[in-house]
Parts: sequence; structure tokens; C-alpha cells
Amino acid sequence: MREKQAEDYCWLVGPEPAAQVAHPEKEMALVDGEMVPAEEALTEIALKVIQAKKPVLVVPARIILFSWEEDAPAKARALRELAEAMGAEIRPIFDVRPQYPIARTAVEINPFHGDLVIAHENYDVVVFYGVECLYADVALKIISQGTKCYTIALCGKIGHVDASITLRDTGIERVKKLTEIIRTMRQGD
Repeated sequence: MREKQAEDYCWLVGPEPAAQVAHPEKEMALVDGEMVPAEEALTEIALKVIQAKKPVLVVPARIILFSWEEDAPAKARALRELAEAMGAEIRPIFDVRPQYPIARTAVEINPFHGDLVIAHENYDVVVFYGVECLYADVALKIISQGTKCYTIALCGKIGHVDASITLRDTGIERVKKLTEIIRTMRQGD
């Protein structure tokens, strides 16, 4: 039996990092991998959605369809105004967390897959708002690697580095501000 020699062993670098860039800092955003002020990112988002041929706004169903949260009606109105200003469809994402111990398999195991809809409907710009971070991270990764769709994530937490543009700490006031920027730019055309 041959003894293994040192050169037979190949050192491999450990697992790839989950993301090549860091999350944006407070009051900052990532635009195509570059850290920029949040205000500049809002203008860039407005330009992208205005130039889009077929934009879509992806939001949680619990905000737009159901009044599960105390401030859901106000958020739903603001998101509908944003979609109208964008000229976009709204695609609700249903809560994907199964309720144990009994899971309703038709709803919870096989939920609506935003990434598949985006690929098949040929959207060119997608804006995620309020989608649960774990689901958004996976969907954004699939969309960015499997389609030519430009991805924008308006996150209420730390942002999503797999999106082409990610804005952190995005509350409803920032959504309203984005809506006004889009309307102002459209009126200037």
C-alpha cells in the first residue's frame, strides 16, 4: 500500500463568505456594491423604477392584504401609493413560517415563490419591502443569479447585500419620501 505523500494533499480555502460586501451602515445604503448616503440611494431607486419597463413591488401579505399588524392599513396605503407612482404591480408574499405542530401543507410548505414569478413574468425591476429577511435573502440571491432583473431591497433592519440596491432601516416615512421623489421626477419628464 502506497504511503500518502505531502504533495498529494491539497489545501483548500474554507467556505466562501455568504456575501462579498458588508451590510450598509446607519443612514447609508449599498448601490451596486458601493456605500452611499441613504438620500442618494433614494434618488437612484427612483431613477431605476422610472426607467423600468415592467417593475414589481413585493410585499408581505400580512401588510397589504390582511390587517394583522396594528399599523397595516397605513402601510398598505403608503405601499399602494408607491406602486402607483412606480407604475408597478404589487405581488404579496405570504408568511412562509409553518405553524407547528400542525402545518397546513397547501399554504405553508408550498408558499408563493416570488423568485419564480419574477423569472416567469419577465419583470425588469423588483422592489422588496418588509419581506421577512430569511425569505428575502434567498429570493434575492436566486433572482440576481437567475434573471436579469434589477433588485432593490427596502429593509426595516440591516439590509440585504444580495440586492443591487439595499436601504436599511426603511420605515413607512422613507417609503413616502421615495414615492414623492418618484412623483417629482415623473413630473419633470
